[in-house]
Amino acid sequence: MERRKLLITGCGRSGTMYASEVWKTQGLEITHENPLPPNGCMGRDGIASWYMAVNDPDPPFGPSASAYAFDFVIHQVRDPLKVIASVAQFILRDRRSRDYIERNAPATRLTHPERSLPRRDRLLLQAARYWYYWNLISEQKASMTIQVEHLTASLERLCRFLEVTYKPDVAELVSRNIHGRNLYIDEPYWEIGWKDIARIDAEITEKIKELARSYGYLG
Repeated sequence: MERRKLLITGCGRSGTMYASEVWKTQGLEITHENPLPPNGCMGRDGIASWYMAVNDPDPPFGPSASAYAFDFVIHQVRDPLKVIASVAQFILRDRRSRDYIERNAPATRLTHPERSLPRRDRLLLQAARYWYYWNLISEQKASMTIQVEHLTASLERLCRFLEVTYKPDVAELVSRNIHGRNLYIDEPYWEIGWKDIARIDAEITEKIKELARSYGYLG
């Protein structure tokens, strides 16, 4: 196995592309699983990839975690409602990514009756389950969990862990709007509330809230 300094993982749509750019300001070559060259390959110092939360040998994009070991693994999280809406509208539309999720987190699969739900409800339900189960998986291999909303504020501390010279201020110059959804979605971004998920599945909603609180969300 090849060894790298840093892996940033967690759910897709949790700011992994943004994180890769932030870490570049600190002098680390951290690529992203985005399929476009050169981002589809492993960086000199590591990668930001939600696919690498698991050791599946055949991810749709980017390298497999099964071929690498990392000195430090950050489990990156983001406001669950924003992630769930974005995953439903974007990631789950890609059959390869959906199959990858279901293969590695079988509890995310829809039952036969659930497949008859209206399309938006169907996507939101599976995205909600994905947020919950993929974060649980990501926790298991992580050195620590970091809210992407507080990444720059945590950067000095993280640099100490990684034995990287902290460069103040430059990370603030990275746009928080770096993401790939605008390249593929030609409709307004979905906005959802807790009621939208609870109406479909009250049980998973409560599980998500409980886990979100453990990450520092919901007060």
